[in-house]
Amino acid sequence: MDPSIDPPLINPALLASLSESERAEALAAAAAAKRAEERAAKRAAEREATKQAQSLHQVELSLEEEEARALAEALEEKRRQRERENCAGSNGRGTVSSSLIGSSKAAADGLVFVSKKKRGAGFVANGDDGSHAANAAPSTEDALESRIGFKRKNDGEHPADSSSEPQASHLTASQLASIKRAYLGEKALETADASTSNTNHASDMRDVINVRQRLRDERAKRRVKKTTFKFEWGNEEDTFEEEDPLYSGAIAASHTTNKNKKSATSQSKQSNSNRDSNLALGKRKARHDSIATVSSVASKPVSKMTPRDWRIFRENYDIVVKGGKSPPPLRSFRETPVGVPPIHPSLIDAIENKLMYKEPSPIQRQAIPIGMQRRDLIGIAETGSGKTAAFGIPLCHHVLSFPQSILDTVAEEGPLALVMAPTRELALQINTEFGKLLSSQKNVVSLAVVGGQSITEQATKLRNGVHVVVGTPGRINDCVEMAYLVLNQCSYIVLDEADRMIDLGFAPQIEQILDAMGGKLKSENESEAYEQERQDLESLGKVVPRHRLTAMFSATMPAEVERIAKRYLRHPVVVTIGDQDSGKNARITQRVLYLSSPAQKESTLRDILRRSRPDEKIIVFVNEKKHADGVGRMVENAGRRTVVLHGGKTQEQREENLAVFRRGGVVLVATDVAGRGLDIPDVQHVINFDLPTRSIDNYSHRIGRTGRAGKEGLATSFMTDEDEGIMAPLKNYLESTGSPVPDKLARHPAAASGTGAFIR
Repeated sequence: MDPSIDPPLINPALLASLSESERAEALAAAAAAKRAEERAAKRAAEREATKQAQSLHQVELSLEEEEARALAEALEEKRRQRERENCAGSNGRGTVSSSLIGSSKAAADGLVFVSKKKRGAGFVANGDDGSHAANAAPSTEDALESRIGFKRKNDGEHPADSSSEPQASHLTASQLASIKRAYLGEKALETADASTSNTNHASDMRDVINVRQRLRDERAKRRVKKTTFKFEWGNEEDTFEEEDPLYSGAIAASHTTNKNKKSATSQSKQSNSNRDSNLALGKRKARHDSIATVSSVASKPVSKMTPRDWRIFRENYDIVVKGGKSPPPLRSFRETPVGVPPIHPSLIDAIENKLMYKEPSPIQRQAIPIGMQRRDLIGIAETGSGKTAAFGIPLCHHVLSFPQSILDTVAEEGPLALVMAPTRELALQINTEFGKLLSSQKNVVSLAVVGGQSITEQATKLRNGVHVVVGTPGRINDCVEMAYLVLNQCSYIVLDEADRMIDLGFAPQIEQILDAMGGKLKSENESEAYEQERQDLESLGKVVPRHRLTAMFSATMPAEVERIAKRYLRHPVVVTIGDQDSGKNARITQRVLYLSSPAQKESTLRDILRRSRPDEKIIVFVNEKKHADGVGRMVENAGRRTVVLHGGKTQEQREENLAVFRRGGVVLVATDVAGRGLDIPDVQHVINFDLPTRSIDNYSHRIGRTGRAGKEGLATSFMTDEDEGIMAPLKNYLESTGSPVPDKLARHPAAASGTGAFIR
């Protein structure tokens, strides 16, 4: 049963024995019950949403209460601190004698003059109203406390501890004001009060801001989750564990004391006697490990492939992907990555038996999954790279996904897919390849529409119904203008060799054809465009997709091609095929230093590091992880900080060392584990302390760590007579990239004879 058709409400077998009216009643009752269930589910969802909103509101209220409580506590603490400071400051000042209070007349006038002599003699003046004289003079501190207590009472504040309240002064408010006015003056009194009020207000505002900022910081800390960079490789991906006598001698020497120098020397001689056999064994094992590593990403179950595995797989085939979201590449025609529908079985049979393809080419590996997901594509690939099948297989899969009812509509509504090519010969060649792919499908027809043939005959075939049209822009546009060809339901279009079509002056015809297509352009909003792709993919096979898929292939991207791409493509994936490392070598200066012996490597490395800038990012590559720590000590002896990265390090050590290197100021010593799948930006210099023994591809991937993003880079390699296995491929590589070849390498028999085969 087609999963797109809703299951019947009642089993047809139960309805067979009922009359027509009874069946109608039963179906109506079942439909009502289903609607009731849907309403109940909807109400449950609404209740859940309301519950979540209420929970969120409670959280917000609790945060507000927490902020208000902390703010009140801070302000109260600030007020108490000011009171303590005022009390402490008044203890050092003199007191105003109570003898300053005169008679009622004096009180009415504010103050009476009392001489210094009388004040010193303890003169006491009694008021006319019979009030008792003060035996002890109230201090300025008491007056200030009385003023503070009065203000607090007026402001409605109540101290928590009643015992700390200041004692009430026997001076009236007018008397206190008179005293201050006499000593300070009217204006000074007003200025002092205003200054005190402004200072207190500003201090309170600062307290409010500080408390709110502190609460925000605390909430932010609770929300932040520490992200950890996961290194997705294991020890089995690193190099072999045999120890090279060259490095083991250097490492042992750094730990050897005067007491055991003699034994260390003896051990070094014993190791040197076995150098040749160990090196030969090491090279064979390294080559075997390389094959195992490459084959692991090709044979691992697709569901267990990690992002780093896919990056390494792309690097193996020189696939570079930019722009919009891209699915993983194909490892074989019969296996598609997660999220990509499988290729139609009849196409698999045609690929293997008609086209005789054993493995996908690099452009096919990446372009086919993109087309199967109905995503716009820009492919940068040369002629002969297999791009015809790269766009032909997903195009034919698109056509074969439709039911016969849609295939029968092409006579009235037009073809389902369209391909444009710059020349007649190329269009005919593409149509021949489509014929092979569709050889087992007699009900699907493709037609070449090119100049030099009778347009009347082509119009007749178009009216009879064609599912795929392949042609040149000029003839296709003529057929559209003469109404021989309609594109009402064409939702898959390919522009092959777009740069050549532009050079031949076909830009106006291309735009007219694209404007005549029935399929809509996807949204310019990236998220909406991906959702439209998903919906079209789900409905494929039932209805014609509403939005068009546009694929453009070109060897170059001139301005006119870019303009057309920006107008008619939406968030395309840009796939570039070719030796990207060789392309970057135009910005990388390669130097090969031929040394007379391996012992010269340390002094040469030291000289290079001392001439480099302290902030320069440098990676030093070695072949074996046990030697990385020894080379790291060599770097430190040259006066540079260093970190080491290889498969023997723990997760925490790897993460910290990589983070330190990214910040700059240190030299990274690493095995090939840092040469693949890791994006380390702004590396200025790569040093091959050991030339790779696995393959020339490892060399190109190593030096590819520098010269990125349009920047210049430098790659220096140390070579000795022991590197015979890579001499021939390295010499060819240097020549192909226009880099200088050392005389000793050019004249070496191993380089001239072509020995030292390498893995590609």
